[in-house]
Amino acid sequence: MRATLHLSKLLAIAALAAIAASAQAQTTATTTFQVRITIQGTCLISSATDIDFGTQLSAASTYSQTGTINVQCTNGLPFTLGLNGGTVTGDVNARAMESTAGTRIPYTLSHDSTGTNWGNDAPSWYSGTGTGIGPGYNIPLTVYATATVGGTEPVGQYLDTVTATISY
Repeated sequence: MRATLHLSKLLAIAALAAIAASAQAQTTATTTFQVRITIQGTCLISSATDIDFGTQLSAASTYSQTGTINVQCTNGLPFTLGLNGGTVTGDVNARAMESTAGTRIPYTLSHDSTGTNWGNDAPSWYSGTGTGIGPGYNIPLTVYATATVGGTEPVGQYLDTVTATISY
């Protein structure tokens, strides 16, 4: 009888455990969702250096100097960089620096050492492809400048301001 009682207790405990387990069972459902980002293409001119021919004598001569324009563009994004004709003439084919007295000294700008004029439209602008945005992704573009002094220019400082425009 004792064995029967013990067996009955075990069966009762097992039944209670089964009932408790079924009461704790949960029904589940699932869903999915996406995580996304869209990268917008962009470009910027991060810096540009002035071009300074220094102090020269008023003697007929040609002077050369370089400057640098640093650009950044989204990786793989094509861009163009154009230079306008400056504030003195506005003409990319007849750029000039001017003194306060109105005397002019002509100069040229190019994006290669062969002297090809760097203008503000095709085919004279610079064309390139971006490598990324951030300090490590500057694309340094050399600006080659040549000024021609005729030998009769009066003492003074001669200036022009050129605008660089990046398009993408």
